[in-house]
Amino acid sequence: MLRLFFISCLGLLGCTGGYKPPIDTLVVGLGAAPATLDPRYATDANGTRIGGLIFESLVHVGPGFQPEAEAAERWERKDRTYTFYLRPDLQFHNGRPVASEDVQFSFAHFMSDKSPAASALKIIKDVKVTQENDRLVVRLKLANAADKFLIADLPSVRILPKREIEALGNDFSQRLIGTGPFKFVKTDLNEIRLAGVRAGVKYLTFKIIRDDFTRFQKLLKGEIDLVQADLPTEKVAEFEKRPDEFQVFRYPGLTMTYLLLNLRDPMLAHFSVRQALALALRREDIIKYKLNGLAATATSILTPNNPYFNAELKNLPTDLGKAAKLIEGSGFKGRALTLKTSNTPQAIDNGKVLANQLSESGLNIDLQSFEWGTFYGDVRRGAFQLATMRWVGTVDPDIYRMAFHSREQPPGRNRGSYVNLRLDALLDQAGAEENAQKRRELFLRAQKIVHDDLAIIPLWYDEQVAVVRDGVLGFKPSLASDFSPLVKVEKREH
Repeated sequence: MLRLFFISCLGLLGCTGGYKPPIDTLVVGLGAAPATLDPRYATDANGTRIGGLIFESLVHVGPGFQPEAEAAERWERKDRTYTFYLRPDLQFHNGRPVASEDVQFSFAHFMSDKSPAASALKIIKDVKVTQENDRLVVRLKLANAADKFLIADLPSVRILPKREIEALGNDFSQRLIGTGPFKFVKTDLNEIRLAGVRAGVKYLTFKIIRDDFTRFQKLLKGEIDLVQADLPTEKVAEFEKRPDEFQVFRYPGLTMTYLLLNLRDPMLAHFSVRQALALALRREDIIKYKLNGLAATATSILTPNNPYFNAELKNLPTDLGKAAKLIEGSGFKGRALTLKTSNTPQAIDNGKVLANQLSESGLNIDLQSFEWGTFYGDVRRGAFQLATMRWVGTVDPDIYRMAFHSREQPPGRNRGSYVNLRLDALLDQAGAEENAQKRRELFLRAQKIVHDDLAIIPLWYDEQVAVVRDGVLGFKPSLASDFSPLVKVEKREH
């Protein structure tokens, strides 16, 4: 009888019992572990989002795509020089006040050639940090007063503790010390634990739950408090049926899923092959049947709610006959291409449909799925032909420079090794443009070049969904899909 009850309970999602997060701890479910939380090296979405809770920049991007004060309390600009007045109480999590040498060290690191942010920060010609009365003052002299500086460039510079980094060496990545609203406690393969410094909860724990269904169950059973943009789309309705237990937030977000093409591959270097792949796609079927309508067809990295979005871009209509003729004419008919995805069930499921659709062009698409760390490592070093990827939290159109300028080829973020000298010149011009309207016109043209040349194949804009358990108060989702809303969240008994 006891055995029968136990088996029955396993089959019921509503059974109570098991781990319950303590009232002083907010537990957030994550589908993949970040590659690193060290802001010097983090480039993946979870690494940069969690790192943004531990470390601060002088400014960050707020609602409406406008810069907001973070470590800086205020700033002013005269000609090509910005002056930032830092908070007078600014200190690291170990209690040491931030010194001028820390800020100088931080800029030197992120501006160095070994930093992923180096190319964006070449605009900075001089950094001067002084102590004035009760605060540090940072003066940045720029080569030109580009419109993108406060939104796209400066937020990549996190304040680092010079003395502690020099003392800890490589161990700093496991003993992180920042100035953000949460301080680092510990991390392992399955959990990241932070403690609140200027936050609504005492502790914040990220549980790494790689299996979609397990993550769904744990949220439903109350073992985790919140999941943001990390639930299977077919499970969202389950939470919407329980309004007394859960809040479900649907919002546009800034996330775009796309097909990444390795343009160093002899087949994909041919425009006719890329065109055939695009003609074979039926995005609407995937959105309707696999994503449960929680997406919209994409044409650009930028989402339609972005003021720089080029609304005139149109995807090629599905035309299997034309696709087949292009492949036959290219001489690659029947040849194999490998499509790589992560090994989450939804990624695999979407990958199967994509592989089937793309195969109708006359190529044989072989689907391969890997654990996130392995998959992302392959993408970073160019060990792929096709891969499904996402740009998350894209705010400024300077993403086009990072993603497509020839200077950004691996180890930079131009993962597909796209080279177009006409685009390079346009992006360089946009990067130096001080007039917002002229800059917008340049990026409209840049989007069209990338779109028409099929440097990537846009798939869909993901509608963001966050699900929060009853008892979690103050959560308001961020348009940028970052974790900044967790700073103001509180918990109560439920």
